[in-house]
Amino acid sequence: QQHNHRQLSSRILETLDPCVVLMKQVIGKYSHLWEDRGGIFSLAQGVVYWEPPDTCTKALQHAVMDPNLSSSLLHTYSPAQGMPELVQALQDKIATENGLTQHDVMVTVGANQAYMNVVLTLLTEHTKAVVFAPYYFNHVMAIQMTCGDDAVVVGPTSREGIPSIEWLEQTLRDQPDIRLVTIVNPGNPTGVSLSKEYLQEVVDLCRRHGVWLVLDCTYEYFTKPQGHQPLATNFENSDEHVIYIFSLSKSYSLAGYRCGYTVTHKQAAANLFESLLKVQDTIPIGPPRISQVVALGALQAGKDWVYKQYHTLDHSRDIILESLRPLVTMGGTGSMYVMARLPESLQIPRSTSDDDDEAMDVMVCKRLVKEYGIAIIPGSFCGFPGWIRVCYANLPPAKCQEAAKRLKMGIAEFVL
Repeated sequence: QQHNHRQLSSRILETLDPCVVLMKQVIGKYSHLWEDRGGIFSLAQGVVYWEPPDTCTKALQHAVMDPNLSSSLLHTYSPAQGMPELVQALQDKIATENGLTQHDVMVTVGANQAYMNVVLTLLTEHTKAVVFAPYYFNHVMAIQMTCGDDAVVVGPTSREGIPSIEWLEQTLRDQPDIRLVTIVNPGNPTGVSLSKEYLQEVVDLCRRHGVWLVLDCTYEYFTKPQGHQPLATNFENSDEHVIYIFSLSKSYSLAGYRCGYTVTHKQAAANLFESLLKVQDTIPIGPPRISQVVALGALQAGKDWVYKQYHTLDHSRDIILESLRPLVTMGGTGSMYVMARLPESLQIPRSTSDDDDEAMDVMVCKRLVKEYGIAIIPGSFCGFPGWIRVCYANLPPAKCQEAAKRLKMGIAEFVL
């Protein structure tokens, strides 16, 4: 008797489907309906509309074209930690801007790979990790792929988008197999900035219970009002158990270059940095040099350049919130998202193409693409059924205003 061993990993099979890919497929399915009406406007994937700073282009041109740099080694492997000049620039940045002076930097292929490095390094069989709903779906997917769906412990968030400290304290007391807690600040998908006082409580709580805390700071500059830095990265007492994740994808519009970094304390337990290097060496070996060259150019522009770009989103944020006005909303104080709750009584007739098991918010989002030419993310994809997530950074303000009109019309038909 022959046995079929050509099977897929059960952990991969029970991992969430990639929701951005799914929404792009929906957009592709109906794009022909909107070819003569300006196309489908996407407020789904978290991207920014602006171009990278000129310093990125100049750095790239210099590295590729300067005859004096014929031995620039762009074609060779980078050190696993990252190119020394970029690592040093990031060390200077976190010391000056974040108050982190006793920490190591490791450059990664985007913030997602940084998080995957952390999960692979910290979690083992029969250990668990806490996320809060609404959660960033790729965080959950990383945990599921590594340890299975049972390893994901989902906590509640308040109406204001604040993860529950009371629930976390009780859960850490009751479940000693929890090893990792993840907080995103400013929030994706909540669009909420957490206070320094709140984060200090979480840091202290995780220290007392002997668990690691990941602070995903991807949107560190995306706060309102501008210049306010909610990332309490200079905590009182020790932060040896805290792992910080940063990204250049959003702030400097380098999503396609894939460049992020982890920050860990030099005195972190269990040789954390050296263990992270094992994962780094196995997955990318080293981040691409050409991406790191562009990242160095971005850092030359600096955070003031980012604040100037982010300021252009003020009007977009306002008109999106206005388009959602009939609904209860969450967010608007950070990152580039707002969420809105659909009425519980919402009833939409299903078409023949609808899946009978499809959540109402998923069906609403698909119908918005088809009938109104506007794409957003269903809350079900973030562990928050009955809600929707809207990104207000994807389009220039003028186009965002057109998108908001479509969204408002769709909400009026489906919800009111």
